[in-house]
Amino acid sequence: MKSKKLERRFLKCITVIFLGSLPFVLKKTPVKDSLLVLFMNGYTNAIVDRFLVNRRILQYPIRFIPKEFKSNVLFDFLCLPTVSLWLYHLTKNDNPFKIVYKIVLTISSLFLVELWAEKYTKLIKWQKGWKWYYSLISLNVRALFSRLVIAIINIIQKKQEG
Repeated sequence: MKSKKLERRFLKCITVIFLGSLPFVLKKTPVKDSLLVLFMNGYTNAIVDRFLVNRRILQYPIRFIPKEFKSNVLFDFLCLPTVSLWLYHLTKNDNPFKIVYKIVLTISSLFLVELWAEKYTKLIKWQKGWKWYYSLISLNVRALFSRLVIAIINIIQKKQEG
């Protein structure tokens, strides 16, 4: 029981940190880009997570709104989209090599938190042969894909304007 309280407290702390950081990140990027990054990330995270949870590859024993969602709503709709928005802001003027480098470095750091949570808490459980590197690769691919889509949209928009 004590562990469950600690894990819920951890979830609440993460929520406060990411909600608190969101206004600072939002004001540094154009509204169109910010909303696109947040919504696209939330949507793709929900699809991937639902697929993995429904196939019992991932499980979230302790999570917010457990009766309505089997997935981790906090991670899918707040944490990873906010990190992706922060990454967009950090990389918007960089060349492709620097973008990949910064994304891999940042997402790998975020992954270490997931690895810790899987090993020492009941916040996430990997099953059916899911390995740590699957999470690391999928997180990086999703972040890189999100950044690529935003870059393509910005290129198209610049061509239409000029």
